[in-house]
Amino acid sequence: MKKIIFTVAAIFAFGAMNAQDLKSKRGENFLPEAGDWAISFNADGIFSYVGNSFNGSAGNGAPSVGFVKANSFVGKKFLTDKEALRVVANLGFGSNNETEVVGANNVETKTTGFDLTAGLGKEWRRGNTRLQGFYGADALVTISSKTTDATTTATTTGTFVSSTEVKDGFGLGLGVQGFLGAEYFIFPKFAIGAQYTYRVGVDLKGKSETTSQVGTAPAVTTEGGKSTNFGIGNVGITSINLTLHF
Repeated sequence: MKKIIFTVAAIFAFGAMNAQDLKSKRGENFLPEAGDWAISFNADGIFSYVGNSFNGSAGNGAPSVGFVKANSFVGKKFLTDKEALRVVANLGFGSNNETEVVGANNVETKTTGFDLTAGLGKEWRRGNTRLQGFYGADALVTISSKTTDATTTATTTGTFVSSTEVKDGFGLGLGVQGFLGAEYFIFPKFAIGAQYTYRVGVDLKGKSETTSQVGTAPAVTTEGGKSTNFGIGNVGITSINLTLHF
């Protein structure tokens, strides 16, 4: 969190010193204009990797394909210099396979799942310098699914011992999130910034299903219950965003 605060403070301090330069030496406008399109994406992993590269640790990992899939992208269409329509998209896939030895057996656990978030919203902007504030709201729909399969086999012979497959209930969420943030245009139509979000919504989860089998006995399937959750104040921070306008 301290890194986030320091980074944002540095951006704004730099912006305050250069805020009056609204055109580049080539005469290009720094700020977005009516008719512009833009795409914004979360760059936390990129900045974390660059920052950690100076700490002398050999364990720094570069952002992976999984990182890209798990973060949100926002597309914008500017109606005026100060107003834009937004499209929010976040598609995340997960797949994990682990094997551990438990007594005289091997237990292999496979987990797969996905999360999809899509939404529409509107953004308003404030400020007449390269340091811009923005705010607005998005209507969001989320869906999710997850399956976990654990198979136990004898370590020495590979003989099947037991298995358990758990399918989580299909998840559906409906909500509205407000957002508030600021960004600084470091190059013409290229900005770096941060934003906070505050979500209100309802999340539904269908019946789960568990299928178990021991030895040569027939598999047994049982169903779980449904659930409904109403959430207020799910605050998230998109600490660092990069936004390109064209």
